[in-house]
Amino acid sequence: MVAQFLSQGADGVAQAAFADILVLEPSSQGTPGRILALFAVTLIPYSIIAPFLGVFVDRWDRRKLLAWTNVIRGVLLLTVLLWSRALPGNGALFVCVLVLQGLGRLFLATKGAVLPVVLHEHHLIKGNSLSGAGGTLSAVVGGGIGLSIVGLLGANGTLTLAGALYVIPVIAALKIGTNMAHPHARPRNLWDAIKDLARALFDGLREISRRPRARLPLIAIFVLRSFGIYIAVLIILLIKREFIAQDDHFGKIGLSGLALGCAGLGALLAAVTASRVGARIGTGGLMLLGYLSVAASLLLFGRPDHIWELLALAGLSGAGGFYCKVGVDAQVQEAVPDDYRGRAFSLYDILYNLASVIGGLFVVIFASSTIGTMLTVGGIAALLLAAVVALEAKRIGIFAPTSV
Repeated sequence: MVAQFLSQGADGVAQAAFADILVLEPSSQGTPGRILALFAVTLIPYSIIAPFLGVFVDRWDRRKLLAWTNVIRGVLLLTVLLWSRALPGNGALFVCVLVLQGLGRLFLATKGAVLPVVLHEHHLIKGNSLSGAGGTLSAVVGGGIGLSIVGLLGANGTLTLAGALYVIPVIAALKIGTNMAHPHARPRNLWDAIKDLARALFDGLREISRRPRARLPLIAIFVLRSFGIYIAVLIILLIKREFIAQDDHFGKIGLSGLALGCAGLGALLAAVTASRVGARIGTGGLMLLGYLSVAASLLLFGRPDHIWELLALAGLSGAGGFYCKVGVDAQVQEAVPDDYRGRAFSLYDILYNLASVIGGLFVVIFASSTIGTMLTVGGIAALLLAAVVALEAKRIGIFAPTSV
């Protein structure tokens, strides 16, 4: 977890620099399309190769995976100024976002697969709460620090600093006393490896698809993550168009950082209560609570006239996303055997990433509507989907309280 927190803190610093260059700086016109393009270019290619990453998690030394994913990200950012001119426009930045996103999700898939190795299943909700809260808080703090440093050093200096920060979690990961690898025979050559990976991937997908207790949570987190990105993009548009003057770049950075902090605070408050709430309502209840919280945030604060309403929207939706995530993490970990968990969490990552594209796509589709209308309609949709999740969770019996 120390390695995770340090790694996600560095992620936050890097993401602040990318956001400044690719999202906050351009004019308001075309912003939804630009954000969708960023999501599509960086997330879809990764989602194509992500299934194979889960097979590696199930086969490789997991301690080394936790270390090398940070080594590569650090080297990439420390050298980006040396090779960035070889690509046109912002090509180097898109490459960096793609690689950092892919390796970051590989790191978190590895973490998700190894937690049940060191924790009893009765403690998974508590462990996932601590892991998720600490990771979210680390990313938020890193993002806030990154936004501050952008104002002092500029985006390029901030990227260099983020690259240096990735060295620290490498040290933490290498101090883990076990490699946490699941014992598998390794293929003899490249062609055997390709065939072995394809066969293992198919087996993993079949194993997950036949387990309703894993299938429903994965679908639920995909849908709610789409809502989360939908809300985040609309908050950015509100800040750029209605709350901050067009030429006030530092005002946009400051309010964006404040909204990010409120989303993180909401997630942190959810983390503090998730273990006790989960003990009463189970993992299915946590998923439903997540949907209801997001619906409430949109219906109560979906037409913000004041900054506090905008921040409340970010905070309550952040709490809802975290409640759902804790429930989904624990349910998938319990429902899937250890030698399939890497593939399960890679599928989790694919859905998580594609949800970002879907969320951005819905903003583009409904861009002709007012932002308030888009938020309110989203709240109604989230409420209806909460009913669907509740009925399905009750049918397959995952509302039972969970021991902690």
